[in-house]
Amino acid sequence: MKSKNTIAIGLCLISFCLFVQCKTNENTTASKKSQSIYNILKLINFSDKKSDKVLTDPKRGKKHFSANRFDKDLIITEHKINDFKALTITTKNISKAHIIFFHGGAYFIEASKAHRKLIEKICLTTDYKITYIDYPLAPENDAITTHKITYEFYQILLKKHPNDEFILMGDSAGGGLALAFLQSLVTNNEKTIPQKTILLSPWLDVGMKNPDIKNYIDKDVVLNCQRLIKCGKIYARDLDTENPLVSPIYGELNNLGTIKIFVSTHELFYPDCLKLDSLISEASGSICETKVMEGMVHDWILFPFDESENCIKEIIESIEK
Repeated sequence: MKSKNTIAIGLCLISFCLFVQCKTNENTTASKKSQSIYNILKLINFSDKKSDKVLTDPKRGKKHFSANRFDKDLIITEHKINDFKALTITTKNISKAHIIFFHGGAYFIEASKAHRKLIEKICLTTDYKITYIDYPLAPENDAITTHKITYEFYQILLKKHPNDEFILMGDSAGGGLALAFLQSLVTNNEKTIPQKTILLSPWLDVGMKNPDIKNYIDKDVVLNCQRLIKCGKIYARDLDTENPLVSPIYGELNNLGTIKIFVSTHELFYPDCLKLDSLISEASGSICETKVMEGMVHDWILFPFDESENCIKEIIESIEK
């Protein structure tokens, strides 16, 4: 078992590696940069160390999404329901495209600075509105509460922006929540249903029951399978882990509009993303487009890679089709 000092040294190496490759070596390719980070995370056994802290000490109150933390060129509007909030982020220009964003973190971890930077970049590049929902987290809350609050915020947005074209987007657990929420809107025959959904390394089955997942346990340097299963059970609480509210791969697949998936060959979630793509191909009223990246870390869009920039460009292209 590696010591805390080893982890600290490894993280310093990551920072140094990024600094050197981003700042001093213009000829270094993105693939080399991302592979360097992958190798370092594997060396320090990051997936085991990080996942332990997720279960035992999920930090609260980091305030990465306080309005004063955002780029000064952005306009922030706050919505509140009980102790939960959502932020609508816009530029001075008006766009009908309106992304509702759900952050990742195994349903346990708050949104990070990297999530805020991603939202800022998309908003400033496109003038899209983006609403970040600070949804209820486990273990304090469960999936039923999370969906209830998400639905209430959605109703607020529909009233405030009745002419907007809504797009759902989420990374990791947030991707699972985005798809589960879309399915619930379809199942309940809601009047306004987003026609485009973007899933970034989505967690589609909290029970991790796909037998092919075992082939990716050693490849994924960020996620730990057994810890994820524990997080999923706590988030589901009274629901079966195959309930679509927590595991959308078991949910409604008809009439979902266009689903765009980004996933890597080195993720635990890769088998389920391929399975979802196959299932949607047989559904009616739904289209799935899956972009598979070779050898990237889980949720690479949050890392400072050239591949992340390309991913953002593809997101924008898929929205503007």
